[in-house]
Amino acid sequence: MFAAPGTTGRSPRRLATALTLAAGIALTGCSVEDGGEATATVPSGKELTVGFVNGNSIEFHTCLQRSMQARADKAGVTLLTANSAMDPAKELSNIDDMIVKRVDAIVVQTVNIDSLEGGINRANRARIPIFLTSVASVDQSKILGAVVTDVQKVGRELAAWLVKDSGGRPVEVGIVGGAPGAAADLMNNAFKQSLGGAAKVVFDQPALWQRAKAQDVAENLLQARPKVSYVFVHNEDMAFGVLAALKAAGRDDIKILTNGGSAAGVKAIGAGDIAVTVSNTPKSVGEMAIDNVVGLLRGTPGVKKIANVPETLVTRENTSQAPPYCS
Repeated sequence: MFAAPGTTGRSPRRLATALTLAAGIALTGCSVEDGGEATATVPSGKELTVGFVNGNSIEFHTCLQRSMQARADKAGVTLLTANSAMDPAKELSNIDDMIVKRVDAIVVQTVNIDSLEGGINRANRARIPIFLTSVASVDQSKILGAVVTDVQKVGRELAAWLVKDSGGRPVEVGIVGGAPGAAADLMNNAFKQSLGGAAKVVFDQPALWQRAKAQDVAENLLQARPKVSYVFVHNEDMAFGVLAALKAAGRDDIKILTNGGSAAGVKAIGAGDIAVTVSNTPKSVGEMAIDNVVGLLRGTPGVKKIANVPETLVTRENTSQAPPYCS
């Protein structure tokens, strides 16, 4: 699920700097104590309205919004939603609309980190707290908080699984990526850096989070690098496109590594069609987002500014342990 798409990359140095910035005093008036907890900015009796700016309409994003809505209903929070349809300009427009509506906080599943900085600045000027899902690779002093899928850890874990599965022998690896920028680059770079010396990435092309596009990219991969043994696919929806290409070519010798933990993905692992996935479900992201936004706004003790989504490495041996993907 992981699916946190972007359209424009950032320099590694700039990204590393952003990732290591300490949490400070947010322009929204939210202060951060030792341990990353925040003091209250909203009276306890005030009913909350939260705006959610979603980034796309693929399964991850629809499940994310569904889980947020269910949690908001349970908490008595009004949730206003908008979708950016993978368009950074639309994301900024959606943030502007939430500002006009004077919501108590804006949650963003971003399309693009660079354009997100503009949205954060606009929310800061309007003194409306902004909260992120899936990534937190921005100046954390400017946000209320985030629920983070550690995509770099996902990349490292899948690379470690590949190295162990291959026995350290030389193998060729293909990558079918999401969209350049944001989480996709972080996950991809961590995967490549963790492969060691024997496994070699010989093909790396984006498929823009689209199953049909992933099938086309996989067909290109098979033509260009027929000796490939493993394919790392950034999410499970695209993995099914890759799987279709492999089956059409009669290539049952290539193992698919992916990310998400959807019901269909876990079922495919049980059937042996996909080798491994990392489960970090939008259900968990959405529920934690609502809980933490409310907690941070109300100053609830124990609520962290930056919280990590639980992850499970799922193989054929432990499919029964995969958590629910969607509400």
